[in-house]
Amino acid sequence: MEKDYFRETKENLEKKIPSYDSDKFGKIRSQIRKKLQEREADFYVLLRNLKVLVLGDWYTKEKKQLLHSVKNHLLKNGVYAETIDKYYDTEKKGGLSQLQVLETCCISHQLIVFIDGDGKGTVTEQNYLSENYVFQGKIIFFIEQRKFDKLKANPSEYIKCFPAIYPYTSSELLDKILIYSNLRLYRLAEIIEHQNRTKKGLKRQNYTSWRTRLKNS
Repeated sequence: MEKDYFRETKENLEKKIPSYDSDKFGKIRSQIRKKLQEREADFYVLLRNLKVLVLGDWYTKEKKQLLHSVKNHLLKNGVYAETIDKYYDTEKKGGLSQLQVLETCCISHQLIVFIDGDGKGTVTEQNYLSENYVFQGKIIFFIEQRKFDKLKANPSEYIKCFPAIYPYTSSELLDKILIYSNLRLYRLAEIIEHQNRTKKGLKRQNYTSWRTRLKNS
């Protein structure tokens, strides 16, 4: 007579797993729920520690106000965001140097929201970021729909330098930035969480975990 593996497995599981309506099962269920809640809480703490840098034109009051509106919209919706004026005097002639952008701002933020512009400082930042591939994975680039329509057929134009490009109209810019920032930050938080859980990359001698990088940024 052949062995009934299905029946044997079922009987073994029934020995190990208590009845659904038993106190023991209820205790296990409560422990699982508690662990899931703790993991969810840790995830949201991690998510709120990720920082967004908002870059764009500053040379008129209206453009400056737009960047502050973007920052405030992100903050109001639980995303930690900063603008460049927290670090530098944006009235300084010539805008930010490449070294300043690299050392002080871009490295210490996990996401860069870049709004296309034509100001001196913006073009300097744009050229620098487009040539430094280490930042490509953290930039989301927003460009006016009309301008995008003119440039999209020409691969020699500068927009090709940014892998994540989102056209916008003025009425939808704030919400679009919030949506795509959240998508990118949630994905990054999941990667960090998985990395911390699996210890992926720790075999490398000079490896620094994302959690440590966030604390030091």
